[in-house]
Amino acid sequence: MPTELPPLVTLGNPRLSQPSMPVAVNQIVNDDFQSRLRTLRLGLEHHGANGIAAPQLGWFERYLLMRDPSHGGDLIYWINPQLKVLSADLVWYWEGCLSVPGIKAYVGRPSAVSVVGFDENGAAIERCFDGWEAHLFQHEFDHLEGILFPYRVADPRHMVSATEFEQRGDWPEDWPLPGAKHAPVRIVND
Repeated sequence: MPTELPPLVTLGNPRLSQPSMPVAVNQIVNDDFQSRLRTLRLGLEHHGANGIAAPQLGWFERYLLMRDPSHGGDLIYWINPQLKVLSADLVWYWEGCLSVPGIKAYVGRPSAVSVVGFDENGAAIERCFDGWEAHLFQHEFDHLEGILFPYRVADPRHMVSATEFEQRGDWPEDWPLPGAKHAPVRIVND
């Protein structure tokens, strides 16, 4: 297992804005790929995140790791995930991202999705997520598509500095739009 975490890849790196390549399923169980999965977990734990995607550590392949709150916070790997939107209704949360330091944004995402892919052993998995879990999965999945959360904001005024976000108790009730002041925060630090 690598002893060091790769540096985080952050906003402005052109590779973060490009879709990642699929993982060859027969390579999932090889030692090199398993080592990267362990490093991805170390990254999630080191940064105190709810999710992390391979591109954030410089591996531009389609896999991610996320906490699964409906299953006791267990960690779940998704390799080559495919997403299907089940509800066009939006759920809104404040987001932050390891790859976009110092910025928070109020982002609406579809409230329910289904996902198919492979786990860390190469076994097929399928899940449906709704609410917060759907939001979390879509944020991480976006990394595989070359999309960062600032690209998802409905209005640039929905983005604030992390310092300003800490002061949101002082905001007017309708800033940056009605409901945002008291909306839940989706992230730990991911």
